Amino acid sequence: MNLNVEKNLRNFFDKYFWGQHPEAALRYAPVVSEIKKAKLQNSKILEIGSGSLGITPYFKKRIDGVDIDFAGPKSDYLNKIKGSGSKLPFRKNTYDVSISVDVLEHILPTDREKAIFEMMRVTKKLAIIVVPCGKGAEEQDRQLNMYWQKLMKSKNKFLTEHVENGLPKADETLVYIDRAKRLLNKNATVTSYPNLNLFVRNVLMKTWITNNKYIYYLYLKGYLFAVPILKFFNFSKAYRRVFVIKFAY
Repeated sequence: MNLNVEKNLRNFFDKYFWGQHPEAALRYAPVVSEIKKAKLQNSKILEIGSGSLGITPYFKKRIDGVDIDFAGPKSDYLNKIKGSGSKLPFRKNTYDVSISVDVLEHILPTDREKAIFEMMRVTKKLAIIVVPCGKGAEEQDRQLNMYWQKLMKSKNKFLTEHVENGLPKADETLVYIDRAKRLLNKNATVTSYPNLNLFVRNVLMKTWITNNKYIYYLYLKGYLFAVPILKFFNFSKAYRRVFVIKFAY
C-alpha cells in the first residue's frame, strides 16, 4: 500500500473516528444508550476492564477505568487505576454507574461471580454488563481463533482466552446478579437483551483479521459509517447479551 495513502487514511480516521472500530462501537452502543436514557451521562462512572480507551471515545468526559493493563491508544479522559475486577479498591456505592464490556469472558469461570458481586457493591444507580453468551457465540469464536492462527501464524490473546475460558452463560449470569442483590441487600430490577447478530459480527471480524492494510483502514474503518444502522442488527442469534441492573436508591 502507498505510504502516503496509508498515512492519509490513518489521519482521517484518527481525526473523525478516534480510537474506534465498528465492532467496539456496536458493543458500546447499548451502554451509551442506557446511560443516556437514565440521564446519568454526567455522573460518576467506573469502567471495569476498560483497557486504554474504554467508553471514552463515546463519552468524552473523565471516567475511572480499572484494569491490569492499559497498553494501546491513549485517552486523556481515562483515569487509569490498576486493579482486579474481583477485588475493587472502592467503598460501597462509590460510583453512580459501573460498566463491564466484554470482560467476563477473559477471567476464569470461578472468578466471574465475585467480579459481578464487586461491580454491584460499588454501584449506586446503574450497572451494565455486556458479555458474549451462548453456544453460537462460542462456536464462532472457536472458528475465528483457528482462522486467525492460520492466517497470522500466531495466537490472538483475546480470542484464545475466549476459547480457553469458555463464554459466560446467560442463566448463570442472572443467578450471580440475583445472589449479589441478596448479599448486598440491594433492590434492583434486571433486564437483558441480545446485542449484535452473529452473521454481522462474523463479517466484521473477518475484515479485521487481515494482513492487508488497505482493507483494514478503508473497509474496517469504513464500516463505522454503517454503525448507526448496524446497531439495530440484534435480531435472530446474537453474539452478546446486555444485562442492565437498575438499583432503587
